[in-house]
Amino acid sequence: MAKYRLDEFDGVVHVATGRSIPAEPRNEHWREYLKWAAQGFAPDPAPAPKPKTDEDLLNESDQRWLRSLDWLFQYLVHSGALPLADIPAPIKELYLQRKALRGE
Repeated sequence: MAKYRLDEFDGVVHVATGRSIPAEPRNEHWREYLKWAAQGFAPDPAPAPKPKTDEDLLNESDQRWLRSLDWLFQYLVHSGALPLADIPAPIKELYLQRKALRGE
């Protein structure tokens, strides 16, 4: 086992500590890794991604659907095509909560 392993984000992981090290030249740990690699050592490969389950795929689809609906409501309300007063109360409450989370 090597001292480092690649991660899925073009960085490395220090195996002993589990610390993620981004590929950032100003990062002291990245520079240590580059010195180690320059000595002829090679990191272990990144672990293979786990196959997505049906639940994972459904969750991703739900998230895309929610982002689309969020965008649609923003567009309709901001354009004046759908007055906020005409939105049913439970949907309006969710819309206003998401608006607050976005800092609007």
